[in-house]
Amino acid sequence: MLRIWRPMSSADLNNEDHSSDKPRRFSSFDELFGAEPYVTPDRFFRELKLRSPGGDFSREDYKRAVFLFLRLQSARRIVFGLILLLMIVSSVPFFCLSLSEELRTEVFVGGISMEVVAGIGLFFAQSRWLARRRDYSHWLRVVHRRTSEI
Repeated sequence: MLRIWRPMSSADLNNEDHSSDKPRRFSSFDELFGAEPYVTPDRFFRELKLRSPGGDFSREDYKRAVFLFLRLQSARRIVFGLILLLMIVSSVPFFCLSLSEELRTEVFVGGISMEVVAGIGLFFAQSRWLARRRDYSHWLRVVHRRTSEI
């Protein structure tokens, strides 16, 4: 019988089935939730409990994650509202064409001014949303790291 030699791939070397004498590796945070922009605290802790049954996280960890997630969601709603406001306000200068000659300039300048104010507000709201998203993600990584070290 002719045997063809086939080299092992790195996937074969990292195969961690039941016959392996190495302990199972704990998945990294990025492997678990890297592609998802928002991970709810309930889903995160449920997945963490499934991956690490003896996981050491407390009720305070969960409450902190919920608090940070709610802050993140409120900032996201503000950003969404400002984007809608900016879209609506952007149409105001076009409506000034249908107005009479004496109101046209005032409405145009008012519309442009409201666009600038909404744009500045959107800039600051978006930066606040990014900071809150970074805080939330950092907290989940801390809990994940602490649980995976045990």
